[in-house]
Amino acid sequence: MSQAHVLIVDDDLALLQALPEALRLRMAGLTVDTADSGAAALDRIATRDYDAIVTDIKMPGMDGLELDHRARRARPGGARPPSRGLRLHPEAH
Repeated sequence: MSQAHVLIVDDDLALLQALPEALRLRMAGLTVDTADSGAAALDRIATRDYDAIVTDIKMPGMDGLELDHRARRARPGGARPPSRGLRLHPEAH
């Protein structure tokens, strides 16, 4: 069986360090790449097929919804991984 490959996209650098480690501890053999922006994620997506992409919805520049739209167009002949947008930080009121 091939190894699963996941891309995590978030502008919060602490989350980009913690979340991949937590996933690797729980899922043996999982490979996790990270990107700190939508643009950086598109660069990674252009060169690799991912089994899943987990992205923050609210990021500066390109938000997670736009990233999902562009990622699906970036590799028309490649695999189209499921994407999951997350907002892990509630807005301060």
